[in-house]
Amino acid sequence: MQSDGATECHPLPEVVSNGVLQGDIPTHFALPLLIIQITLVVVLTRTLAILFKPLHQPRVLAEVIGGVLLGPTALGRNKAFLHTIFPKESLTILDTVSSVGLLFYMFLVGLELDLKEIRRSSKAAFIMAFSGIALPFIAGIGVSTIIHRSFSQQANFAAFVTLMGVPMAITAFPVLARILAERKLFKTELGKVVLPAAAMNDVCAWILLAVGVALNGRSKSPAIPAYVLVCAIGYVIFLLFIVRRGLEWIARRGSEEDGAKEIFVCLAMMGVLVAGFMTDAIGIHPLFGAFAYGIMVPKEGKFAQLLVEKIEDFVTVLMLPLFFASSGLKTNLATINSARSFGFLALLVVTACFCKISATVIAAMSLKIDLRTAFAFGFLMNTKGLVELIVLNIGRDLGVFDDQTFALLVLMCLILLFITTPAVMALYKPARRQSPYVNRNMEGSNKTKKNQLRFLTCIQSTRSILGLLNLVEACRSTKKSSLKLFVMHLTELSGRMSAIMSMSRAAQSKASLLEDHNLIAMEVYARFTKTPLKLLHAISQLEDMHEDVCNMAVEKRATIVILPMNFLQREDGGIEYINPGLKRVNQRVLQCAPCSVGIYVERGLWGSTELSETASDHKVAMLFFGGPDDREALAFALRIAEHPNVRLFVMRFLYGQEGECIVDYMREHDKQCAVDEKRLDEESLALIKECKGSLKICDATYEELVYHDSPVNAAENVATSKDFSLLLIGRRSHKIFSPIEKGPMEKVSENSELGMVGDALVHGMGDLQASILVIQQYTPSFS
Repeated sequence: MQSDGATECHPLPEVVSNGVLQGDIPTHFALPLLIIQITLVVVLTRTLAILFKPLHQPRVLAEVIGGVLLGPTALGRNKAFLHTIFPKESLTILDTVSSVGLLFYMFLVGLELDLKEIRRSSKAAFIMAFSGIALPFIAGIGVSTIIHRSFSQQANFAAFVTLMGVPMAITAFPVLARILAERKLFKTELGKVVLPAAAMNDVCAWILLAVGVALNGRSKSPAIPAYVLVCAIGYVIFLLFIVRRGLEWIARRGSEEDGAKEIFVCLAMMGVLVAGFMTDAIGIHPLFGAFAYGIMVPKEGKFAQLLVEKIEDFVTVLMLPLFFASSGLKTNLATINSARSFGFLALLVVTACFCKISATVIAAMSLKIDLRTAFAFGFLMNTKGLVELIVLNIGRDLGVFDDQTFALLVLMCLILLFITTPAVMALYKPARRQSPYVNRNMEGSNKTKKNQLRFLTCIQSTRSILGLLNLVEACRSTKKSSLKLFVMHLTELSGRMSAIMSMSRAAQSKASLLEDHNLIAMEVYARFTKTPLKLLHAISQLEDMHEDVCNMAVEKRATIVILPMNFLQREDGGIEYINPGLKRVNQRVLQCAPCSVGIYVERGLWGSTELSETASDHKVAMLFFGGPDDREALAFALRIAEHPNVRLFVMRFLYGQEGECIVDYMREHDKQCAVDEKRLDEESLALIKECKGSLKICDATYEELVYHDSPVNAAENVATSKDFSLLLIGRRSHKIFSPIEKGPMEKVSENSELGMVGDALVHGMGDLQASILVIQQYTPSFS
């Protein structure tokens, strides 16, 4: 960037100013200018990320484009803007700060890669990795030879072809992991092969980068690059056999001793800086040292996750945007201004796409993978991202690439990154096994003598775990049928690398699930009671988290899904949702579930002690108004009533002077439905009224109550009449057999996941200590 004569360039002699009131201009001082630069870049890139979200594009695309827009391609064409916000004197500070952020980012990328998992990868992953990097790199050498003769004749040829081949051959592992997570492809055939293959590609790319940097040394002696590579190999061996052992000790102590975590985190983070310094001293770029050091950190236990959580927000939110700004200031897409330039761009894109995709498709088809899936493999392996941009910037800083070559390669990466997600979405739609099953609700399941109750419970935090375990324990005790328990931990997919890291490890290794605190209690319970248990982990965006729950219910042929409602009790007795988005998840599950659904609300008594160890009986009330949901809640109540520590109270509510249903003003069709529903209700209640079946009647009480005004008032009176531990309620119980309340309550009954009665008990009774289970029966014909 050359300064024109009309624009005055101000040096940056001091860090901070004395203030505007004393005549200082903040942009003439280092720190205020850096703050402005960071703020501008973050706002611009985040805005672009929001705009690109409907296009299902990864955030890195918005960040790269944001950096380019700040440079001479767009905003930087205005000299006043360029010399005010990004003066030449500030670029050294900008590059230094961004390089520190980049150093820690590459450490995080290394933390994502688990060498043990890579070694355990399938043969298919190794074949994909080799084919996905070999042919594109060879083709890249051919194209780089042509471009070297046209644009960069002064550059070192060996370094030029190496550093140009790497971005054409590499697969961006962090971006690929993000795409797999968003498209829910981690546990598919595609994800299980392409993820480790991309990890291997990442390792190979950094080795090639180290070679390219060594070959570009200033020494004229051909022996020096060889010495540099030998030293680099020796340094990696030192990391592998010496530093790794020290990191294992640090990780072990840092995970066990809460009070000593800070010093161990400090040691690990200092190691990043030392590793970068050592590789820089050897003659390899400092980023290689940080990446290799990150690979050496043990992935078992909590320490790696702790490091990610400590570092990633600061690095990804504030430091990385400076790298995109620095890169964008070097990128001038206006240099691509001739037919010849566009021809080279087309050559680069076609070569990178054709070679990468064709090599991967051929390898996939040799493994007997169908053609559409093979092409999806190819496009995913062709994912570009931040790592490629880092390689290009290293080449630019070393003088290997000139302005036009650098712009061509950056634009190539942007084009390839843009087409990846739409291509995969169009080509690959994993087929789920929609195997039909019969027992989709408790009422029908209880009528079958030999069946297995398949219980899928979802947990989002530690708040409701004991209450959920008590529900499982109460259902397990019956002699009617066996119980199979599926526990699914739901985690929101954020932009955090830790979320992607957790999901990729969970997909690759079952053992990683047992590191989840929320699942340990379930695992211990299952072992103690010898209950068949399957642990599951789903990381999704809140908008489609319900799809994971419903798909898993179909896959596991669940009879009922239990979802907790997580909230905080306010001092005034009201409630406040911890995460309103999870409320919408529960509502969507109720709409789409392939089986019955229960919403569990923890209020204290039911989840206060273990059911099997309590000294006194838990009193459980089933509030029966009538209808499919109430019959389902009754079936659940009859199941748990067989537990020796549960005493069941079935309260049947009848409206009117003589306890008759409201049918006087119904249409003929609705009258018939009401009569049919009443008949089914009577059949369900006959088990208690006539004292039939295996139910221990001494532990169950049946009572009929007549009410005249509102079902809500009737339910509230019963809920406070005795010290119940648990209340069972049907979600849509009031629709046929109770007067519909007009006004706000009618709207609540339709939109709330708790229904009208459940919502009133949860929101309107702050002093209620009984937990609540609101149940909706799977009945597709119910409207």
